[in-house]
Amino acid sequence: MKNPGIDAVAEATGERRLVVLKQTILAIVLVILPLFYTQLPPLEDYPNHLARMFVLAHPENPFLSRFYDIQWAPIPNLIMDLFVPPLVPLFGVYTAGRIFIGVTLLLMMLGPMMLHRALYGSWSAFPLIGGLFVYNGFLFVGLMNYMFGVGVAVFGLALWVVMSERHPLLRALSSFVVCAVLYVSHLSALGLYAISITAFEAWRLWAARPTSPGKILAAVAAVGLPFPPFAWLLLNSPTWGLSREIDWQSQGKLDAVSRFLTVYSDFIDLPFLILLVAAVILAVRRGLVRMHPAGWGVAAGLTLAFMAMPRVAFGSLMADERLIVGIFFLTLGFIATDLRKLEGQNAFIAICLVTIAIRVVDISVNWANLSQPILDMKNALQVMKPGSRLLVAEAEESIDEAVSSALAHAPNLAVIERSALVSRLFVVKGKQIVQARPPYIDQVDTVDGDTPSISQLLVDERRKRSPGDDPRYWDNWPDHFDYLVTIGASIDAPSDIDPEHLKVVRVGHGFVLYRVRKP
Repeated sequence: MKNPGIDAVAEATGERRLVVLKQTILAIVLVILPLFYTQLPPLEDYPNHLARMFVLAHPENPFLSRFYDIQWAPIPNLIMDLFVPPLVPLFGVYTAGRIFIGVTLLLMMLGPMMLHRALYGSWSAFPLIGGLFVYNGFLFVGLMNYMFGVGVAVFGLALWVVMSERHPLLRALSSFVVCAVLYVSHLSALGLYAISITAFEAWRLWAARPTSPGKILAAVAAVGLPFPPFAWLLLNSPTWGLSREIDWQSQGKLDAVSRFLTVYSDFIDLPFLILLVAAVILAVRRGLVRMHPAGWGVAAGLTLAFMAMPRVAFGSLMADERLIVGIFFLTLGFIATDLRKLEGQNAFIAICLVTIAIRVVDISVNWANLSQPILDMKNALQVMKPGSRLLVAEAEESIDEAVSSALAHAPNLAVIERSALVSRLFVVKGKQIVQARPPYIDQVDTVDGDTPSISQLLVDERRKRSPGDDPRYWDNWPDHFDYLVTIGASIDAPSDIDPEHLKVVRVGHGFVLYRVRKP
């Protein structure tokens, strides 16, 4: 015999699931939309990463194999190197790179939904608010592997919650798989995951108050056993050689919040932030939102890690700042809302989706403007002979800062377009598996240092080096390089700066490309 009350609840639940599914699909479309019409997203480090993907995908290239060597090692920064190259033969390197970005964005946006479902047992569209923040300053810097790792960490935490009542060995095995993906994604993401499951498990034990020491030991073992193998890998990887490159600075903590919340335009960002703060205050005062009890411990643990983290760790900048991304997405899924108390169940989500759309429009407009200089650079590089060597320098007075940042690593597209050796391709031992071969290793930046200015190159070329001077990769540059490109140059700036050694071949928005004259 049917129960009308139960049937009505089931029907309402099914209808609500369908609404959430539709809202989620719409949010997905909005978030990935800019990737469909932007061939080269203007993410600062992205062209450098993309060039490395091309090298990995074409080991048979006669020029690249002469310049570069692939040295596989257990470096905790490999997910893009594993994900993108197999896609290159199918889609080409530019599309394969955008697929990776799209997957990264979706992992970050959908992870909190999975965590919310695991905690509360029902689907909610509220975590889609994360779609407002998947485009942030850290993505624009080009921290690709870390952002991917944050998304995986949230999914991993959701899996840990789902498995909370399963056998400890099964929990440990599932966590080991998550740790393996996180290790090859980014070490910081693995650390965020470790803190999150530890805090959640501490809350679960406190809430259950088990009297059996065996249950407590089993829970501790399930949390801790997956991690020692990856600690061993780290200790035996080239990355450990960078472990002493640490610098703690307090100003990065405040910079992190600003970098995470702002995008491009203050005209859009400021009203958005005011609206967001007002909405949060209103929701809290009316009791529309609540935090899962375990969420407080997770948020506290992650915040302590953020405060203690040095600004530079393992030779990487913004080691502390980037953690703010993980803190947000890992705690978002713990927040629940009672949208039934709002006038119109879908009003909040509608506002959220509209806000996402406005932010996507802002991003699209800025990407269209910033991508054009990158495409100009890509086209200008076509004049280079295949297998050439390109030296990258900075102009004396940079033009628009946003354009200069977008172009900072664009010369590395010469690796893709002309199979070239580029002085600024990331080939740092312990950070990348692509390394420069001798004798070219002396002609590239192997320590992720600063780019020389054009005046510095000209002065150094005329000045005789002393025997005690430290060698630099641009020493005797007219003999070692075929082309030189200056980044940040105004189109009106004098380009014929050294007729004896340089001949202008292309002048573009924000750069000048020279051919090096040979004796």
